[in-house]
Amino acid sequence: MAVACPQCAAPDECVPVPQALADVRLDGGVRALLAPPPEPGPVRIRMHTAAIVLFSIAGALCLLGLVSLANSTENTDGYSTAYQLGRRVGVFLLPGILAAIGLVVHTKSRDKRTRAAEQGLPERQALWQRHMRVWQAGWLCRRCWVAFFPAGSVRPDAPASPAIPLAHFPSWVMAGVGPVTVPGWAQG
Repeated sequence: MAVACPQCAAPDECVPVPQALADVRLDGGVRALLAPPPEPGPVRIRMHTAAIVLFSIAGALCLLGLVSLANSTENTDGYSTAYQLGRRVGVFLLPGILAAIGLVVHTKSRDKRTRAAEQGLPERQALWQRHMRVWQAGWLCRRCWVAFFPAGSVRPDAPASPAIPLAHFPSWVMAGVGPVTVPGWAQG
């Protein structure tokens, strides 16, 4: 049985969406609308806000310490070596402590967020595979430029879809195409 477009009923211009993407006559806009769903990649782990604040304060205090040492006109020749060393290094003690705390906060939060992202990866991968199966079941009519899903293409019990404007095709793929998930789809 040949697959026919639900809008123009012409079977000769209907091709599966993956095959249609291989057609060089498609313009960029249509190609973008028919593109497969993006594969889930690694989640970008952001730096914890507390770590950013601690690093910023430590940097500002370090700069302030450098400026105060550069502008110091006090003669410390008569003081002990320990005092002179403490005067030069002491201005960097608080920034160093803040930077160390910021590093601990950053490391702990990054590890926690990475574990959470890795735990969700199998579910995102399974969802992507379902979207890919739906995308691969889609057809394109090159005569009236609509997409559709023939009866039984998504699931054995799924009715044929109406003609879908190409702008709505990605939404239908992401919704999973089914009478329960897509409002207004008449069951056959």
